[in-house]
Amino acid sequence: MCRIPNTVRIAGRYVYRRRIHFQNIISKTVTLALQTADPSVARRRAALLSARFVLVKMNVEAMLSEQRAFLTGDEIEALFRRELEQELARNLGDAFSNQSHSRFMDENARPLAEAYRIARRPDRPHALTDTDRADLAARGIDRCDMTAIEEYLADFCHVAGLRDDDVGERLAAIGVPASRTLLEIARSHILRARAEAWRRTERVFDPAVIDAANPLQALMALGDAPPIQSTEPKADPDGPFIVFDQRRFSDGIDDIIAELRQEKTWKGDCAQQRRIMGTFAWITGDKPRGAYTHLDVDAFKRGLMRLPKDYQFGAMAVPFAKVVATLPPVTPDKQRHAKTVNRDLSTMSRVSRHLAQTVWKPKQPNTLVLDFAAATLTVKDTGDDPRPPWRKEHLALLFGSPLYTGNDGPLHRLTAAGRHLTVSHDAAYWVPLLCYYHHSCREETCGLRADEVVIDHDVPHFVIQDNDVRGRDGELAGEKRLARRRKLPLHPELIRLGFLDYVRAIRDQGHTPLFPELYVHAAKRGGAHFYARAWDHMADWIEDRLPVERNRAGKGPDIHSIRALGASFYEVDGVNEIMRADVMGHARATVNGKHYSKRIATEGLTVVLRERLEFMTRYVPIVTGDLAPAPIRLLPLDQRSRVGSARPRKIRNDAGSSSRRPATLKRG
Repeated sequence: MCRIPNTVRIAGRYVYRRRIHFQNIISKTVTLALQTADPSVARRRAALLSARFVLVKMNVEAMLSEQRAFLTGDEIEALFRRELEQELARNLGDAFSNQSHSRFMDENARPLAEAYRIARRPDRPHALTDTDRADLAARGIDRCDMTAIEEYLADFCHVAGLRDDDVGERLAAIGVPASRTLLEIARSHILRARAEAWRRTERVFDPAVIDAANPLQALMALGDAPPIQSTEPKADPDGPFIVFDQRRFSDGIDDIIAELRQEKTWKGDCAQQRRIMGTFAWITGDKPRGAYTHLDVDAFKRGLMRLPKDYQFGAMAVPFAKVVATLPPVTPDKQRHAKTVNRDLSTMSRVSRHLAQTVWKPKQPNTLVLDFAAATLTVKDTGDDPRPPWRKEHLALLFGSPLYTGNDGPLHRLTAAGRHLTVSHDAAYWVPLLCYYHHSCREETCGLRADEVVIDHDVPHFVIQDNDVRGRDGELAGEKRLARRRKLPLHPELIRLGFLDYVRAIRDQGHTPLFPELYVHAAKRGGAHFYARAWDHMADWIEDRLPVERNRAGKGPDIHSIRALGASFYEVDGVNEIMRADVMGHARATVNGKHYSKRIATEGLTVVLRERLEFMTRYVPIVTGDLAPAPIRLLPLDQRSRVGSARPRKIRNDAGSSSRRPATLKRG
């Protein structure tokens, strides 16, 4: 029998290249067989060859109708990267859309990533198994997140954008015809891409992402090797600088921050400075650093003024000109305040002076090419209070809420509808009390170390200073200015309510932060974490029961307004201004206060603490006199300070639809 050549690999098997070629070969073979001496042998061979041809033809037609049964490596990569980028872009849009759920995108990301990872298994599960729960618990997934994972698996992960038509469109986008086998394979890789996208979304509010000129690019680059770029500036014969640096402005932001921190000009995580520099790069087109001129100063200022005051700067993946073209005109009530614009200009002024020593060093001595300070706006005092204060009646109302008197437990601590009411102790309980009686600000209070509360002293007190809780990478940070470093005696009401016992309990658990639940994430959000988890709901609870003052821009009091209330208590005749400044953490105003008065050195700390305590108790009204102390009760770490909202939950108008977003997003 002749051997039939010209084969090709299709769907993992070798098949004949063209059926017409098969027919020609069979025809020639039959003719040859018929020319043999024995006609019976010829007929038998012809019959066998004909039957073999029919089988081959059927196999080829079956394979052609089935089409391909695999994706190449390049096609898998293209499918994965395309879905990853699209999912990340949608997540960034949600995170910075200023919706009620936006601030919780990073918290929701982990359960969604886990749900997609599990949904990708060959059996496509819609519920968690006991093995899944054990595995999740071993990897530190708490019960609240585990419940969310199960909800996502049951109602969301298998339907949103994963129908056959949706998957077929994704295959068509990379030039692959869809088949039943390829649909299932592609669906698995889409789930893998979404799991990875939500894993990266856990870092959506990291400074390196939120302040990047292109946050989408920053999230896409997580784990990728950084590009190799030339860092050698070249002489610039035509421009205003001595050298021409070809690196994009955004590429040097981290270097600038590191250098200014090393020079002690900036400290802390510099998240605000990073965001401002990222915004400058975005508005000016992120040019090579050597291409900037004095015109970019005005372009930056005008660009800021073309954005409404509530614009979320994290969404900078789209070019500035395109974003501005889609925004409505900025009305007077939406204009950015001149002080806010000047703050950004001041930050860039510091950057410009720093770069003027190197890549922005001007050819003309004693000049500054990019002079941001000269572009500052005139600030007109309108008499409108930018931060309306709370009244003591508001705080008294809060301290009489179920959170302090007995509530329904985690996520329901502002309601008291059940039979077994409890009082738990954490940041949600203590931070408002500390802020009211000691006038400390949010970050100072939330970022205390447990050992910064001095219990074994004639006058129990706490120390506000730079520490490693509010710092990063072992750096001590947190003081806004030197005057904020102070020692404050603990108010008797805090001691009566059991604060010292709480401190001992935290130390016994081995925690460094006084409120460890605020620092469970690597981002070390601290006060911001407290604001989102607890204070936002507590402020709503107050406002639902007692009217609050709002300024003309519609802004009402926030947690910092407690400090304004405290300062107002001392606005009476006879107050010692040095004492007031020391308690509030303000700089002393007079020459005597700045240079001569050194009472701690002359009289001792104990005397001064007693005097400060007498001063505070004389002027600060007690609003917790009727509040009974409760035995110290610590919730599991993942449940602390999750107070939940007392407002009725809104019904989504898209409930039951096949939207790509989950039907519910966790809060609190």
